[in-house]
Amino acid sequence: MEENLFILAVYFIEMLVAYIFFSRLSTQKYSSIKCWIVGTLLFECGALLNHCFSNTIWINAISFLAINISFALICFKAQPIKVFFYSCVLFVLSAALEFATIFIVSNLFGANITDYNTQPILLIIEGTICKALYFLTCLILLNFIKSDKSSSKFPLSFYAYPASTIISLLVFWYVCAQKTTSERSQNLLAFVCVLLLVSTIVLFITYQQNIEKENNYIILKSENSKLKIEKAYYDILEHQNHQLMIYAHDAKNHLTAIQNLNTNPQIDTYISEMLNNLSEYSNVCHSGNRIVDVIVNKYITECKINGIDFEFDIKNNNLSCIEYYDTVTILGNLLDNAVEAVSVAKEKYISFETDFRNNFSVIIISNSCDRNPLNENGDITESTKDNKRLHGFGLKSVRKTIKKYNGDIAFDYDSDKNIFVVTVMIES
Repeated sequence: MEENLFILAVYFIEMLVAYIFFSRLSTQKYSSIKCWIVGTLLFECGALLNHCFSNTIWINAISFLAINISFALICFKAQPIKVFFYSCVLFVLSAALEFATIFIVSNLFGANITDYNTQPILLIIEGTICKALYFLTCLILLNFIKSDKSSSKFPLSFYAYPASTIISLLVFWYVCAQKTTSERSQNLLAFVCVLLLVSTIVLFITYQQNIEKENNYIILKSENSKLKIEKAYYDILEHQNHQLMIYAHDAKNHLTAIQNLNTNPQIDTYISEMLNNLSEYSNVCHSGNRIVDVIVNKYITECKINGIDFEFDIKNNNLSCIEYYDTVTILGNLLDNAVEAVSVAKEKYISFETDFRNNFSVIIISNSCDRNPLNENGDITESTKDNKRLHGFGLKSVRKTIKKYNGDIAFDYDSDKNIFVVTVMIES
């Protein structure tokens, strides 16, 4: 009975280690609770196979690989080749450490190498020591593996916990190996061994999740601060543009009056050139929505500086149904992404237009793009930048804002024309 419960516990421990390992390498598809439930079901199936086939080595090996691969593919956004490779690495580590544990314990305490076969309690503790070594080795290995996501490493001081746990387990094995130790004490120590290892692993998982939450909070706070700064910047631009337009309008009137009074052809030509230059300052977006006007004017200037052809058409809908702050969030992030994509494309083209469709305000942003940024699910693939999590929050902010208006966002890529299109639908 004790051995069967221990096998269940061992496979649960292996699930926890696999969760830590793959969650450090890639992003979870589901919440931690769902991943744990799926992992527990998969790994306990392995425990059932172990029991049914009387701990047959080759069946355990195949099931270990299959379960780890299935768990990683189901619960994490990881490449299949990478999942297979690291599952094989975990299998080799697990197998090697099982043999290493037997020799280490036997040599340390001068015990017979087969003692654990005749004493179930020693088997349980040796198995726990093995999984503790497996856990510590996986943590060390993770420090040398380049992760797909930006993630904080565990502090060096944290490694003292699994190391201390291994030392404690060795002491418990020695105590249980003594003939003077009662069976009840042995059972109690075996239970404490398993509990100690599980609590150590859970400590690492809790720390990892808290760090992830803290990082997400910092990034969200940074994104929110950025949007506030952009909103203030757009307010300043609006004031400046308004003053500039007044000046340009008055200057044009004065120059036109001077031109009418002038009889010198050279002065007339000079004034005509000045009037043409002033007309550029008045040739800006006039949608009736001041924040949209400022945003569009900003990107007109930015695209002109960077040699990007920027077109816009917002005659039918000036997005007045959207709050100013939310307008900055949606248009600022999407147009920033468009400018960034166009900057590395052969063709330099961005189009921004709005419309009404079935009581929905529609925003359509198109830009030239040499590489299809969509995955097989029709969604944006992960960023290729060094800090993927940071650069993914712009689009997350857009999605969150759109959801506020019961809207939706869709992406499309025309591989023939190399045009990427973002369509936003917002309930008017």
